Amino acid sequence: MENCGEIDQSKVYTIERFMEVTGIKRFALDAARRNGLVVRKAGRRCFVLGQDFFDYLKSPKAVQS
Repeated sequence: MENCGEIDQSKVYTIERFMEVTGIKRFALDAARRNGLVVRKAGRRCFVLGQDFFDYLKSPKAVQS
């Protein structure tokens, strides 16, 4: 996974930008969504809140063996 930047808890990211910044690919993003990452929709666009990503990382489902 390529690290391209940092997620700011106070920002809102489009799915595309979120994937760029985190280096997460589509398959991993889909798995994270199934495991509790909150993705919000506004019209046809999907967004991830920085705070939601940090909350997801703290959850037990984010940790996989």
